[in-house]
Amino acid sequence: MKMFDTIAAIATPIGSGGVAIIRVSGENAESAAQSVVSLRCGKPLKEAENRRLYLADAHKAGDKSAVLDEALVSVMRAPHSYTGETVVEINCHGGWLAADSILKEILASDARLAEAGEFTRRAFVNGKTDLIGAEAVMDIIDSNSGLGLSNAAKSRGGALSRKIDAAREGILAITAEIAAAADYPEEVDPLPADETAALIGAAAKRIDELIAGFETGKILRDGIAAVIAGRPNVGKSSLMNALTRSDRAIVTSIPGTTRDTVEGVINIKGAAMRLLDTAGIRGETDDEIERIGIDRALKWIDKADLCIFVADSSEALTGEDMRIIEALKGKTCVCALNKTDISAKARLTKKELAEKTGIDIADIIETAAPENGEARGIEALESRIADKFALGKISGSDVYVSNARQRDSLIKARKALGLALEGAQNGAPFDLLYIDLEDALSALGEVTGMTVQEEIIDNVFSRFCVGK
Repeated sequence: MKMFDTIAAIATPIGSGGVAIIRVSGENAESAAQSVVSLRCGKPLKEAENRRLYLADAHKAGDKSAVLDEALVSVMRAPHSYTGETVVEINCHGGWLAADSILKEILASDARLAEAGEFTRRAFVNGKTDLIGAEAVMDIIDSNSGLGLSNAAKSRGGALSRKIDAAREGILAITAEIAAAADYPEEVDPLPADETAALIGAAAKRIDELIAGFETGKILRDGIAAVIAGRPNVGKSSLMNALTRSDRAIVTSIPGTTRDTVEGVINIKGAAMRLLDTAGIRGETDDEIERIGIDRALKWIDKADLCIFVADSSEALTGEDMRIIEALKGKTCVCALNKTDISAKARLTKKELAEKTGIDIADIIETAAPENGEARGIEALESRIADKFALGKISGSDVYVSNARQRDSLIKARKALGLALEGAQNGAPFDLLYIDLEDALSALGEVTGMTVQEEIIDNVFSRFCVGK
């Protein structure tokens, strides 16, 4: 990838819309754009005021009479732009053909098509953002919940980077003391071992807090993957429809109606939850399609963050129910004791269900999701799910690590600090502590991109779309 030539791409999604934006960035951005736009005010683009919109005609390169569209054009000159380079943005009417025609003319002039994520990569290279901020851009684009968007926006604004920098500065202070004592032994006394250990411990605590927040951050970013599981005809699809407030799943009285997973997304206390309604799980079936659906259901149970086990309150527990309970062992679960609106001679109670299955009675919620009529217990079920993931306790003012790459580098830093702390407590020579502390600094640098390898950078920006 050439990092100092001029690039161009359409920055808005494909499809019809009010506006499409063509973005050009690089040293020759103004000349490349000038060949295809003419400002109605008569000024050449190089004389346009910085960050001001101008009405213009977009035309074929070098042919002002071959007008392609009416456009609004702005110039953001280096270094005051998203990429840190001179950027020209051409706003034309939405729709693929107009934007694509203008882009082709620019590419035929003095620019090449940008690679995926290249605009943001240039922002990183030019010091306009660190790697955390760059990754947060994609998290903002992909956000599907309020809490996820808020966490990504705080990361983009530097809140997470500041936490990393605070831990890094604490370690730098120790290494500076060690280096000064080694270089000027007659003038600088080495730090006492107990004080060194305390400083290392404080840095380690900061990193521990960041690592501990990863599970919360992951939920905010990716949402909760929840599987609705149960034997056939216990009301899984009706519950799915009640939770999603839709008719997404087909509901009939025929057992085995759902043959494959049906998906929906809901919002619980600001966090997204991806719901999967799976095929009813039973021991034997001659229907090959249903059997494949059951196998997929069992695989989804293994992958899910949460399992919603659905039991029929109007019937006794069966062997099929107990088979599912066995598959749910070790998983985070809640139970919907469903069909409480149906009359039954011998009703399955919460107490009996808890005693026979080992499910905590607090995790058993009585529900009713009739095909025609008002659902009951849905809010209580959602509230219990929120409690299981402590969604109500998530601080809106805090920021959480949500990226596995960042977490892995923090774990590397913590291991290095652990070795340094052990050495300080056991009176190890300061030059050995210095090595471990340098490893910790290098790992923290990977988080922000300060010491990151090119391979990691390539991997980060491979997630981006062209135009961003």
